[in-house]
Amino acid sequence: MKKLLFILWQWSWGLAQTLAGAVIWLLSRRCRHFWYHGAYVTVWKHRSSAALGMFIFLADEPDLVQKRLLVHEYGHTVQSLLLGPLFLPLVGLPSVLRALTWNGGKRSYFSAYPEKWANRLGEWVTNEKAPK
Repeated sequence: MKKLLFILWQWSWGLAQTLAGAVIWLLSRRCRHFWYHGAYVTVWKHRSSAALGMFIFLADEPDLVQKRLLVHEYGHTVQSLLLGPLFLPLVGLPSVLRALTWNGGKRSYFSAYPEKWANRLGEWVTNEKAPK
C-alpha cells in the first residue's frame, strides 16, 4: 500500500520531475533496474547519480558507495514528495548547479543544501547510511 501511495503521489504532486524521470528511464531501459522503497532505480554507466520523482539513476560504483548514494538519491525522491512542483526550482536546479561547480575541495559535496537535506531524509526514511 505504501508503494502504491508513493507512486500515485509522485505521478500527481511530483508530475513534472516524474515525467522527466520516465523519459530518461525509457532511454535507459537496457540498463539494470530494481525497486527500492517504491522508487524505480536504474544503474547506469554515467559517473553521477540523480533522482527525478520516483526514478533514481544510480552511478555504477562499488557496492558500499553505491548503497550510500542510493540512500542519498532516495532522499531526493522524498524531497519531491514534499515539494511537488517546487522540487525542480528549489532542489533540482541548486543540486545541478552544485554538481557542476563543486571542485572537490575540503568540504564534502554532501555538506550543503540541498544535498545535506537529502541525506537526512534518505537516512530517516530508509534507516540506512548516506554518504558524508
